[in-house]
Amino acid sequence: MNKRLIIFSALLLQFLLAQSQTKIIDMHIHSYTESDFGGRKPATDHYGNKGAVNAAAHLSATFAAFKKFNIVKAVVSGNPESVENWAANDNGHIVIKGILMFAPGDYGIDSIKFEQMIKDKKIEVFGEVAPYYSGTTLSDSAWQPYLRICEKYDIPVGVHTGGGDPGGTYFWSPKARLRLSDPYLIEDVLVRYPKLRIYLMHAGGEDWPEHAIRMMAYYPQLYIDLAVMLWVEPNTQRYIKGLLKNIKEAGYLNRVMFGSDQMIWPDAIERSIRFLNSLPFLTKKDKEDILYNNAVRFLKLKK
Repeated sequence: MNKRLIIFSALLLQFLLAQSQTKIIDMHIHSYTESDFGGRKPATDHYGNKGAVNAAAHLSATFAAFKKFNIVKAVVSGNPESVENWAANDNGHIVIKGILMFAPGDYGIDSIKFEQMIKDKKIEVFGEVAPYYSGTTLSDSAWQPYLRICEKYDIPVGVHTGGGDPGGTYFWSPKARLRLSDPYLIEDVLVRYPKLRIYLMHAGGEDWPEHAIRMMAYYPQLYIDLAVMLWVEPNTQRYIKGLLKNIKEAGYLNRVMFGSDQMIWPDAIERSIRFLNSLPFLTKKDKEDILYNNAVRFLKLKK
């Protein structure tokens, strides 16, 4: 081995070690039970990568990614049973318990039961809340009892913005309409609950990235996560590049948080991290803030 190759190998190893030591908080992880998978074959993503074959394999692969990439905290949302199962298998105190809700009353959880679940620490983040899929918005009256409780107990809220899977309105979410995913439609929530900690999941998506930025400008308590935009397909990556450039220029990068939104593809965690780290206009500090520091502040965690 020649001298140049030795030096290059040493520098590469040093770089890889430095990367692996960066703490990460993932603000957007999904959990499932076996019934969520059923007897279907694993779905493939845009690039042909197959998803997990069942809930157990999905959980195992996701926790392996947590360890590999030094993910020290993760907001996990799904049905309550799946979230509790993840927490029970969490030896590293990584899981922050969320809940996936499309409509008020999902899982038979009314506001009374919701408040009790918060008291019992079964819900630590109200999200992913996805009114878009049920034909509602977070500003609608039916969601207000839940939001009042979140403000009362200082529970963060993560709300879906941007559209969903192409064609989803025809197959499983007939009430979903793109206009309902506009970040502007949560403005009444921010006005009504000024102390509420809230973040826009997917940062407005492909449809409304500039609306997300404008909302951040007008409401200094508002954060975003990057989520599926980092990996799902080239067009979303194009949008997220533009959004991050514009947010950095506008001075709001300190309210941008990492989220993988890995769904049934745990390898999306790695793809998300690598894509974010590949962006040349972000400094090392910018990336560390997005991957960890901003979420620490938002979640009120100790470093």
